[in-house]
Amino acid sequence: MIAQATLEKYRALIDRLPGFVPPDALIRPGLPLVDDPEFLSPQALPPDPGRCAVIGVIDHAIPFAHRLLTTASGHSRVAAIWLQDAPAQDRRCDIAFGQELRGHAIDHYRLGTGARRGEAQVYRRFGVIDPARRGGVDLQRMASHGAAVTALAAGFAPGDPQGLDHPLIAVSLPDFSVADTSGSFSPLFIQAAVFYILARARALARALGQKLPVVINLSMGLTAGSLDGSALVTQLQDSVASQPDPLLGPVQFILPSGNSRQGRLRGTLAPGGTMQWHLPPDDRTPSALELWGPASPLPQPPLRLTLQRPGGSAIATQFGGPGLARLLDDTGHEAARLMLQTLPAGGDHWRQRLTLIVPPTRPAAPGAPTAPPGCWRITLCADSPGPCTIAVQRDDTLPGFRPGGRQSGLVAEGYRRRTPDGHWPEADPDNLPPGATAVRRNGTVNALATGQTQLRVGAAHGRGGQGLPPYGGLLEDGSPGDLLAPADRSANMPGLLVPASRGRALQRSSGTSLAAPRATRWLAMQLAAGADLTDRASIVAAASAQGHAGAPPVLADIGPLPWRDGL
Repeated sequence: MIAQATLEKYRALIDRLPGFVPPDALIRPGLPLVDDPEFLSPQALPPDPGRCAVIGVIDHAIPFAHRLLTTASGHSRVAAIWLQDAPAQDRRCDIAFGQELRGHAIDHYRLGTGARRGEAQVYRRFGVIDPARRGGVDLQRMASHGAAVTALAAGFAPGDPQGLDHPLIAVSLPDFSVADTSGSFSPLFIQAAVFYILARARALARALGQKLPVVINLSMGLTAGSLDGSALVTQLQDSVASQPDPLLGPVQFILPSGNSRQGRLRGTLAPGGTMQWHLPPDDRTPSALELWGPASPLPQPPLRLTLQRPGGSAIATQFGGPGLARLLDDTGHEAARLMLQTLPAGGDHWRQRLTLIVPPTRPAAPGAPTAPPGCWRITLCADSPGPCTIAVQRDDTLPGFRPGGRQSGLVAEGYRRRTPDGHWPEADPDNLPPGATAVRRNGTVNALATGQTQLRVGAAHGRGGQGLPPYGGLLEDGSPGDLLAPADRSANMPGLLVPASRGRALQRSSGTSLAAPRATRWLAMQLAAGADLTDRASIVAAASAQGHAGAPPVLADIGPLPWRDGL
């Protein structure tokens, strides 16, 4: 059901996939058909499958030949990896684009000639370093989000026998899906990644003759969404985690709580209330904002708002039901687009979503549609259902990608970026009424991490968890997550040292994306040791019982890492 719903929702994208995926990443009929039952070389197999836990990683630019993913003999611990925009070199029955590699195939090229080949040679052989190729620049950059996350989740020193207990199954997402931080494309590829990891974990379990627990780390995040668990990505993960698989042990999903607490991307708008939406200048991409109505049975009166551009007159929407409307400027160009939808919210309840999309404030070419920068006034009409939640879509530029989006944000009377003594605020004040028009910090959690089973991991300062960094997203109740893990050295020294793409190089990085894989590593070790951890509550209780202090518990000491992280 969820898989079919995903295909239906993204049918238009699937039909246009050749326009996004690099041409040589598409599977062609002339490629050799492969049905390979092998995963790992004998030197990299778990010595005791009964004490093994698979680590899954879904990320971008994953350096699969990194030394921290090898054994003392140089053999790969990567059981399987799907490089979604790498050049296709063979055909597999369940891979429609990109390239799958198994550990033994990596070993065959790297070690098969007698002289060990370096990481860069391996990446060139499989097409992920090629300056002439569109979409093939992932591993040319020394800094890599996927390198940091994968090393924290599954990286072990080559001589550490514990690494053999944690084979890695990974998916490296395509460049174009990650570059679009609004999340227009990424959910489709994330869903495919989850199915891939589960399929390969089942096959590995059959090969080893043992039910294997699986911990999947997804250090990606979105800011807009319903936050009610109705997103297809969330539904799939809840379904997998709550329904035992006959071939696998417990399957758990670990996600970061998000980094947008101070971003002014969430708010509440009461009927008759007004909120301002600030669009920055020099934004080369469209900006979008979602207005979510309360959940209730049908029929519902349509959401209506009044929109006023900077220096312009106010215009009221006139939706009689779900539909699409366009706002034209004085020259006849589209100044904004509005779309009203009614979406299921569980049981017989439905929620309306009114999406407002505006063109870039820096046009792509002379005469192209453009939006004036500044504050747009949005007023929820008094006869609309409410209060409504406002969610601004993420629209920034990630490190390593060409400049594009600049983040918009909400502006409301009474919102203060800092406390009177200069500190960053944490949760919303207790005296803020739940339905009042206001910019919120509560509810700034990663929109992909709003299910009933996922483990949401927030960031903490230092090994002892001395306070929360100002960026960490909050759940609706103001909590920073189910667990915390270090992601910064201290309040005055942000970031930690984490592995870069090659060799022993390190990069400095920060964010809850680094906290989540620490929790993934810890949980995989617990499951490999035989701990009976089947749900969120038991995992949090186990962390507390092991002496990880705090509420939520801070995973301060999860064992030595094979590099000095600066803590």
